[in-house]
Amino acid sequence: MNREEKVAYEIVRQRIVAQLDRLEAAQKAGKKLPSGDINSLKKWRRFGAAFAWDPSVYQNILANPDMSDVELISAIRKTEATFMRRWGYINKIPLHHEIASRTGGDLGIRTPVDVWLETKERIFDATGARPGNGQANLNATGAFDELWHLGREGAKGSVFEGTGIITPEDFPYLHRAGQNLADKLGADPKMVQASAAEQAEALIAPIVQQQQRFQETTATPQVQRQRQVFTDLGYSEIVDPSATMEEIQEIRKATEKTPISRIFAQAGSLRFDPKASMQEFIGSEEGQAWFSKEAARRAAQGKSFNPYDLYAAFGSIQDAEKIMSLIKQNLPGEAAGALYGMMLDPTMRQAIEKGDLNTVLNTLGKDVAIGGAVQAGLTNLMKVLPQQLVQKAAPTLAAAGTAASVATPVAAVSQIEGSTDPMVTRRKAVERLEQDSEADIRRKQYVPQEYGAAGPQVDPTTGQVITEPEAFITPEKIKRGTQMVLNAVGGAIRLMPSGIGI
Repeated sequence: MNREEKVAYEIVRQRIVAQLDRLEAAQKAGKKLPSGDINSLKKWRRFGAAFAWDPSVYQNILANPDMSDVELISAIRKTEATFMRRWGYINKIPLHHEIASRTGGDLGIRTPVDVWLETKERIFDATGARPGNGQANLNATGAFDELWHLGREGAKGSVFEGTGIITPEDFPYLHRAGQNLADKLGADPKMVQASAAEQAEALIAPIVQQQQRFQETTATPQVQRQRQVFTDLGYSEIVDPSATMEEIQEIRKATEKTPISRIFAQAGSLRFDPKASMQEFIGSEEGQAWFSKEAARRAAQGKSFNPYDLYAAFGSIQDAEKIMSLIKQNLPGEAAGALYGMMLDPTMRQAIEKGDLNTVLNTLGKDVAIGGAVQAGLTNLMKVLPQQLVQKAAPTLAAAGTAASVATPVAAVSQIEGSTDPMVTRRKAVERLEQDSEADIRRKQYVPQEYGAAGPQVDPTTGQVITEPEAFITPEKIKRGTQMVLNAVGGAIRLMPSGIGI
């Protein structure tokens, strides 16, 4: 905090302390006060502590520390309420701070600013925790079904009402017995006047306990099954503490009028199959309309919507022989080797996993060389893997404007001689030994890889290039090759059953 912020903070801090003292005295005297936030000891204590833990989120208060008492309690209360609501990607889902703001009770708000700043830094150094309403402590990862929050059914009118889920007796609810919030520390004058080192030492144990509790609940199968409903659709932001509030609200807007939130709620039951429900939804007319709309929305923002791991259909990428066998059964010759090489290409794989559509399309253009035999092979391959791979990617790329029909990265095929992937090179050498004469083997070894299958003519005895061929990669060839892929895959997919699998 700079000097001006410290001055403003101290003004607000002392005003909140004055309110706490006033209300505690009234309570002790049995004096009944008018209703309203300004006379609520509980609210001044809770929201005052939140202000002390992270004043940076209350810029409106720091800019106007002399606002009236009514305005002050309203401002600190509304800030937290707004954050709680806007971090929720499902209507009425509870939000939980990883570290409760009331940890330490009044300690933070009663401690002078310089000491308290050092206390907080010592806590961070020891635990990595930054309590309060800042994003480090309150974000979308704190959204939990009320079943895991307090062990009870969710709010009336929400998707969590009436799910009929039976919670295990030993489930690690976030709010359960045995939690130590050290809330009496702020009532101890010696602790209020203690050094930062002494305060931090007293607070670290309850903070670590809360961190462990948060992680334990998050790791349960029930919570993970629910969150997987969103993450399987590409909404990984819900489990990313660094995702912005705007991103979370976009997810909410995109899904709130679909069955996705309801499926999330029902997925908390270990007897419920969220995968089957999502497959049914996405395979429906409503689901396909939603899928295309969401993909188009993200494309307009310069983002791709690639909600599935395109490599999952092939199992482990290290299982090379199994993958190669599957592809070769349906995609003969050069296309098989090239497709295999593409699947192992780390650049292409990383681009697909990150949803980097530009890189995917660029690689498509560079690697394409389709002939009639390849088109026929693609058609057969698509029939074998319609659910696992092809239909998942097709709506994404189509909605992003790649073609009037559909396309998918699995269609990126090139001439096997043009691939520089070591696995393809090894496969090529084996096939030569099996199929070619000794003279052919010697001759082909002189063809430089970068020229592709249509490489230069060479002198088989010296290896010298006799004639230079036309460049293998040209802008016109990229454009023409890409369109050929789109046409080929479009024809292949039209032969497949309708519906989108998960």
